[in-house]
Amino acid sequence: MDPNNPIRPTRGKARGRPAQPPLMPQNQPGESSQSGQFQGARHTQFSQAQGTRPMQPTQFGPAHGIRPVQHTQFGSAQGIRPMQQSSSGQFQSRPIQSTQFGQSLGGRPMQPSQFRGPHPIQVTQQPVRPLPPHSYPSMQSQSIQPQQMQPSFGQGISRPLRQMPPRPTGPPQQRAPRPIIAPRMESSGDGPDSAMAGVQQITEGVKNLAAGDSALIPIGRGSVRGRRQLDIEHFRTPRPQSSLGVTGKQGISGQPVKLMANYFPIISYTNWCLYQYRVDFDPEEDRIGTKRGLLSQHKEQLGGYLFDGTMLFSGTKYDPESFQLISTRRSEDVKVIINIKYTAIIETGDYANIQVFNLLLRNCLRHLDLKLIGRNFYDQNAKIDMVQHKLQLWPGYETSIGKYEKDILLCAEISTKVMRQETVLDFLNQCTADRNRNQDWMITFKSGIVGATVMTSYNNETYRIDDIDENADQSSEFMKKDGSKMTYSQYYKEKWNLTIRGGKQPMLISKNKKATRRFGNEDTLVYLVPEFCIMTGITDAMRNNFTLMKDMAIHTRVNPAERMKRLMNFANRLLASKESVSELKKWNLTLSNQLVDVPSRVLAPEQIKSNNKSYDGGFEADWTRHLRCLPMFTNASVKSWVIVAPQDFQKDVESFSQTLSKAAQGMSFTLPKPNLAFMRDGRSATFLVHLEQVINEKNPTLILCVIPSARGDIYSLIKRKLCIDRAVPSQVVLAKNVQKNNLSVCTKIAIQLNCKIGGAPWLITIPKKGIMIVGFDVCHDSQRKNISYGALVATMNDTHTNYFSCVEPHGSGEELSNHFATGISKALLKYKSKNGALPTSIVIYRDGVGEGQISHVHKTEIKLLKTACEKFYGPSSVPLAFLIVTKRISTRFFAMSKQGPVNPQPGTIVDSVVTDPTKYDFFLVSQHVKQGTVTPTHYQVIEDTLKLPPDIMQKLTYKLTHMYYNWSGTVRVPAPCQLAHKLAFLTGQTLKTSPNNSLDELLYYL
Repeated sequence: MDPNNPIRPTRGKARGRPAQPPLMPQNQPGESSQSGQFQGARHTQFSQAQGTRPMQPTQFGPAHGIRPVQHTQFGSAQGIRPMQQSSSGQFQSRPIQSTQFGQSLGGRPMQPSQFRGPHPIQVTQQPVRPLPPHSYPSMQSQSIQPQQMQPSFGQGISRPLRQMPPRPTGPPQQRAPRPIIAPRMESSGDGPDSAMAGVQQITEGVKNLAAGDSALIPIGRGSVRGRRQLDIEHFRTPRPQSSLGVTGKQGISGQPVKLMANYFPIISYTNWCLYQYRVDFDPEEDRIGTKRGLLSQHKEQLGGYLFDGTMLFSGTKYDPESFQLISTRRSEDVKVIINIKYTAIIETGDYANIQVFNLLLRNCLRHLDLKLIGRNFYDQNAKIDMVQHKLQLWPGYETSIGKYEKDILLCAEISTKVMRQETVLDFLNQCTADRNRNQDWMITFKSGIVGATVMTSYNNETYRIDDIDENADQSSEFMKKDGSKMTYSQYYKEKWNLTIRGGKQPMLISKNKKATRRFGNEDTLVYLVPEFCIMTGITDAMRNNFTLMKDMAIHTRVNPAERMKRLMNFANRLLASKESVSELKKWNLTLSNQLVDVPSRVLAPEQIKSNNKSYDGGFEADWTRHLRCLPMFTNASVKSWVIVAPQDFQKDVESFSQTLSKAAQGMSFTLPKPNLAFMRDGRSATFLVHLEQVINEKNPTLILCVIPSARGDIYSLIKRKLCIDRAVPSQVVLAKNVQKNNLSVCTKIAIQLNCKIGGAPWLITIPKKGIMIVGFDVCHDSQRKNISYGALVATMNDTHTNYFSCVEPHGSGEELSNHFATGISKALLKYKSKNGALPTSIVIYRDGVGEGQISHVHKTEIKLLKTACEKFYGPSSVPLAFLIVTKRISTRFFAMSKQGPVNPQPGTIVDSVVTDPTKYDFFLVSQHVKQGTVTPTHYQVIEDTLKLPPDIMQKLTYKLTHMYYNWSGTVRVPAPCQLAHKLAFLTGQTLKTSPNNSLDELLYYL
């Protein structure tokens, strides 16, 4: 290629995510970090690390052809995998294989938004002097000229390839080490005492995992980016043997029904392989849009290819395997050297192949005039203005391509982005306008912003605000990569051509959570200007605004017919775009515009037993009308109980107590006349005094408190007092509900009171005896985000109406609890003490697990669970099944009727077509939905030594969705799982610490 030939223009507008706002260490504005340097931002388009990966400067000289980065106390730059040094003193470099879709090519799952936002600053002990920009050996050694290249069937390039450094000899790179489980202690007996001796050891073993080699196992919703590309099997759990029989993982019970799913078939999928190439730019370029433009200048030489910012994928293998190109950055008229190196071949069926399909899909969506926000595309032209609420709703799409049972399918789901028509500066001005009347206006501003998520108007990136720096403003300076200083005003003017017009504004601070979580460095901060930060999402005040939520539901709660219509329009719109169709044809792919048909089965309605009669909930799975007039299955005994209320509501409370007793009597639940304790007012301190007094004087079985308004502080104070200090079951009722004196409300309260002191409203028969069913979920502390609470709830009898619960706090701030095995040990001890024997089998429903965490759960939680069980059962242990419960999914199903598409009936099972062939999984629609489209729940069995047939496992799961006593109908998840969520939520949001152990056998958290 002649370097003097005119440069081919970049096709279209660069759509890559632009550079991010600057970072500053946690010091005074304008001051530099200890290193004296500012590490530049590294940006991607789809929240991934997609750019040239820098290497560390070492005593052996700078990394060849790559800009050095700062040393840290960890020995490598944050967010960058350290390189391995061979015996020859050279570094072995393997490419990061990442795509735009949250998965690394070759099977390594990545966290969504794993490297979102600017590249973190490193606070170092020693200043690192940057090397001169032209001092790299690879650039000094020769003059680089543009090269011609041909596919492998043509001739070679016209000049010899620059020799790459030889691959160093030395020990092979190792995979991330597996977690080391603490050695099992020898048990001197099988009693509770010997079993409890192992609980502490299990806890210590988990701590060792957290502090030791387990730092390299996948955590969060992705995985640690280790140096070596791992095999798919390393992260994919083996499919249990119980799903490999004659019928596979499919059940047989129920009435067959044909459904449609929100999946579009790819009807002409050709078997072909892809060649993967690493692409590096010299000088480095952060913006993926600019990278695409530089690379597209050689599209005639490269032919058809896909590029994600770091990796290039081509259906043709280039000859030679490594070569260089020269492009010109038109804005600055600077020559840029593009180094392209072959790294791997991706065969048909590889998981990485599916990720390339997703990359191709994203390229097609760019031709539809959609705007990328986060990970999804939204249609700004179809936005819905809610002027009265100062909101905009942007309709959009969530899309992904995956390998399912027999076909490659495109899953498409409609999405809505809530855009508030106010910036952080607008809210600041509202607070400052009230400064004469409210001296604490800054506290009001901080409480409304800290913890909120904002979107920057210049690049549509989202940030969570962690703090506000009142001492910094737009005139403050920060240190650039070259050591010079510039103000934030100058930065936005030069980088984005934006002028800050809102006057002096305190800077918003967002921590780089991913870097902080991995390396523990709290000094990684992003500074943002309030004027350019749009407030997103819905506040608690908005959620409590009935009118707002009702108006919003008109557009967001889409019924099945309308949802299908929008999905079909999306497919037709995609196929109507000539550019999109051309993009697909390049790779010999054709997308169908017809939704896929899915066979399913509808299980028969479950029989529900009261004390003297059986009934079912019908096709809507709702038995409220039966419950009101029949005796509950078991009724607890109430010796005395107390109602505490302000004096202003005395008459209302007296009338309410009579209606409540009448409602309870209709269900054969005897509530004696309550002791009424009236207070002079409804303040928090007054409640505390009276609660302490009635407990000391009356020793009640339960306490009902009437609060004047839905103030969270009063509710939290009452619950902390009665769940932590004094351990008395309690019920909190709003005064407005007491004044209404509605029989239906009183019936629900009576049922809750019975459950909280040990009763059971109804029973679902589960034939298998001796089984303990466990639910587990995690909830974060509402204020201390680094504290989480893992709640475990386990059934304690064969009727599964008695429960044991425990809550374990942990400080990881992640969705994984390292105290899971400890909770199981406590549950087994309690089960044995109540029944005289251990359970003969265990079924566990684990909620709060992302796709990227399943491997960690399988390798860590299950191993520790088995270790805990061996302390009770010996080496043979106990048969168990472990299921992952996932509620947040994009899959939707539609049943066809004479009236058109409708929601499937409760009890609908889908275990083929759209399930994963490598997993033992199924979908269950358990609840009835009257508005909108029902969302199924996905279940995956990752461990099964119980070996129940798939049909039995599906029916057991459906039965358990009937046993959540707070609702006389089915719920989305099994009752133990929902109860665990309620307990974790109460602890994380209200109690802030573990509840009193005296309540561990009661459903006090309903």
